[in-house]
Amino acid sequence: MVSCIVFDLDGVVYLGASGIPGVAAEIARLQKKMPVLFLTNNATKSRIEYVRHLAAYGIGVKAADVMTASFGCARYIDEEYGKGKRICLVGEQGFRDELEEEAGAIIVSKNAEIVACGLDRQVTYGKLDAALRCLNAGAKFVLANSDPTIPREHGASPGSGAIAAALIYASGRKPDAVVGKPSVYLIKKLLQMHKIKARNSVFVGDRLEIDIRMANKMGMKSVLVLTGVAKRKDVARAPKSDTPWKIIRSAADIGKTLGI
Repeated sequence: MVSCIVFDLDGVVYLGASGIPGVAAEIARLQKKMPVLFLTNNATKSRIEYVRHLAAYGIGVKAADVMTASFGCARYIDEEYGKGKRICLVGEQGFRDELEEEAGAIIVSKNAEIVACGLDRQVTYGKLDAALRCLNAGAKFVLANSDPTIPREHGASPGSGAIAAALIYASGRKPDAVVGKPSVYLIKKLLQMHKIKARNSVFVGDRLEIDIRMANKMGMKSVLVLTGVAKRKDVARAPKSDTPWKIIRSAADIGKTLGI
């Protein structure tokens, strides 16, 4: 029996600045029947910003209903390294806000204890140079996610993993931790916060090697939508770890697929 549905955002609920037709209405309908949660690898916004962002698409949520890579990174750093660490950030304001609020971080450009990296659409050579200096001096390396791209209306744009690749290549180091999907850290935290069991939950995503792999690893029912990155032909050559339980045209069809 399904008691909760968790949606990815980019490529599932919206594509760039455009909402995917019918999805907001379907989410509103499902919210009257069970908990509906959201999980995104995107670290550019804080959870509060995502509440406002989703409202613009006609989707009403509370901050506690949303798990982001920015919030997850802040929680991970707090748990693993403690509060008040000096952090060199390659990332946007939403990521900074979560690090400061949840982990008591002090954002610096040198002598950092940790380098945190996420999608940064204003990334500069200076930011990368400062982060590399910190890494070469021994700072820990925490990556929000390793997504090579993000889906947009026109196709794909560079993702967090593409930016991190410059630091990985230049430093000769792999990240000490990658917090976002396909790691199960974010989904474990989200389900624990709501006291929901993974085996009774469905995850709806658009990437086989990221969303579906994470959901399968957690023992959730994995549903692939065809509105984002992966297409039906990709499933045929996917390993078992990345094979979805169901494939649907759009997240607007999830209730009908589940019989809800």
